[in-house]
Amino acid sequence: MNNKLKEVLIGLAKASFSALPTVGGLFNEVIFDIRGRIVQKRVNDFVESLLVCLNDLGIVLEESVIKSEEFNDIYIAIIKRVVDTKSEYKLKIFQDILVSNSSISYQSDFRETFLDMVTRLDFIELEILKMFEHTGRSGSMDIEEGCDGCVSMLTSASYKERIIERIRVEFPHNSKMEIYGKYEFYICDLISKSLLIDTKTVGNTYVDLEREGLTILYITDFGKEFMKFIRSE
Repeated sequence: MNNKLKEVLIGLAKASFSALPTVGGLFNEVIFDIRGRIVQKRVNDFVESLLVCLNDLGIVLEESVIKSEEFNDIYIAIIKRVVDTKSEYKLKIFQDILVSNSSISYQSDFRETFLDMVTRLDFIELEILKMFEHTGRSGSMDIEEGCDGCVSMLTSASYKERIIERIRVEFPHNSKMEIYGKYEFYICDLISKSLLIDTKTVGNTYVDLEREGLTILYITDFGKEFMKFIRSE
């Protein structure tokens, strides 16, 4: 069954790529052939890893699922990103997304946006988001009939030193200034993508104004949905 399933999944991947015409000449044909072999190897390796994972989890990918429009859509969307991805960390995330969608199809207008984020975010940024998963809004902001108010809470946190240490471990030859520069970039990038919020920018008290920027943060609801999407649950 696994061999047949592997053939089907690889066949779907091949069908998703339209033939790219070469400009002409021996050099162009050689380059096209090299790229084709790289793409094919990445697809094969990814499919084999996916099948091993499904087998280890005891998940059977039913024929009805493979033929479904929902699974085909997300599988092809992921394969198109797999061929441009070398990071094992991100390939594992793509694998987890497919495992999750083998049982329950994820429905959201942000699906393509989330897949692009997996590709574009640095793996350290993804680790940073995990640190802040317990922060953000909780409770409800809806006021029920007969109630005077609502119960809602906003939790923020600072992991600056922990993040800086993580960067230092990953880039041991960087200077202190370069490490702090990377920290600022990672946090600013996550904020610009609406995944994190800096409490200094939304507060309106003297305490907020006196805080150091890019330090006390919380994850957005959009960020929580992204983290839920990339997990195999």
